[in-house]
Amino acid sequence: MSIGNKSIKIILGVLYPLLLFVSTHFGDRSDVSIILVVAAILPLYFYFLSDFCSLFGKHFYPFFLYSIILRFAVIGSPAVWSDDIYRYLFDARIFLEGISPYQYTPQDLVGLNGYHLGLEPLLSKMNSPNYYSVYPLLLQCFFSLGTLFGLALGSSFLGVQVLLLVADSLNLYLIRKLFPQATMKSYWLYFGNPIVIFEGVSQMHPEVLLITGFLLLFGARSTSSRILSFFLLTQLKFNTFLFAFGFLWDRTLWVRLFAITGLSLILWKVTVFSDLVSQGSAGIGLFFHSFRFAGILEPFFYLLLYPFQGEYLSGIISFIVLCSIYIFCFKKNLLFGLNLQNRFLFIYSLFLLFSPVIHPWYWIPWILFLVGKEKMEILVTLVSFLAFLSYGLYVYTDFVYIHWMVSISVLGYYGKKQINYFCKTT
Repeated sequence: MSIGNKSIKIILGVLYPLLLFVSTHFGDRSDVSIILVVAAILPLYFYFLSDFCSLFGKHFYPFFLYSIILRFAVIGSPAVWSDDIYRYLFDARIFLEGISPYQYTPQDLVGLNGYHLGLEPLLSKMNSPNYYSVYPLLLQCFFSLGTLFGLALGSSFLGVQVLLLVADSLNLYLIRKLFPQATMKSYWLYFGNPIVIFEGVSQMHPEVLLITGFLLLFGARSTSSRILSFFLLTQLKFNTFLFAFGFLWDRTLWVRLFAITGLSLILWKVTVFSDLVSQGSAGIGLFFHSFRFAGILEPFFYLLLYPFQGEYLSGIISFIVLCSIYIFCFKKNLLFGLNLQNRFLFIYSLFLLFSPVIHPWYWIPWILFLVGKEKMEILVTLVSFLAFLSYGLYVYTDFVYIHWMVSISVLGYYGKKQINYFCKTT
């Protein structure tokens, strides 16, 4: 690397945390121009800084420290890009008061005499005041801990962000332990990714905790440890039950897996699904309808059903097709030749293609599954761009078609280039 290029990389490396700070502290998801600027600049910085990693040589800990600095830059940022945190904190507040967050909607609870608890500010800013909580018990405990920690720091936001910073710092350390031979560029896919930092630490989405669970699962040396890690994952997010398809057939393993899955489902039933009718009509059941934050393939079902006024079924049909593909692959042992990480990558990639709801932070586990692989910077950069671009759907509904077409064009072009490259080299 020439002195000029080295100087440019250093300048970009200094500016990157400043850009993250400005984007997370002063961004505005209701302004399309700001969304476009963030969607373009942050992924570009991420891409050009992949070469910046070479400046660290084989010295991991300075690189690790720089990655922590990137995360520190977003600490203290407000929820200007996602309002999910208001629901997390609302649930945590009533959970700490001994009130079940699954019994009432926030709107109903605040309206009851004796249950005001100063929750109106959270209610006014959340996006789901008339929906029942869909967050499992383990997440309720985590955000309750963040709320308690926030009392000492003077801000519940700050309390949760600091806990997520600690969790993600652990993730960086575990990635190093699991992939000791990986290059700095490969680590950078997760260490410096703007989606991970932006959505995970700044906007306080619990996908950072999922990463910890996946890393513990990948690093487990015994069947019991793997089963326990899988149990923890399923208690963080419901869609992680899909990863059961990633375990290869072994009678002893599957007997334990079946038992622990049953236990996890029981916990979901007595908590989140304590009232199935309510959850189906005003809770997690709405996930199966199209929120227009869709993946690549679900909109095809939506457009086909729209003339027949059956577009509300698009999510359900998309998931039926997805599950059919999973079962087919499992029965045919099509994943047999892959390691656990690659099997999970395959499973989650299909989920992202078919799911009726794909928010930007859903890509965080997918990014982890690519760590250890080389020459993935362009693909991850494109995905990061598309993830940020999807915020345009908050501005006006028809943006879904723009985002969909851009996604098909960008990923299609990348896929075509990769296929051509593969054909020329084999």
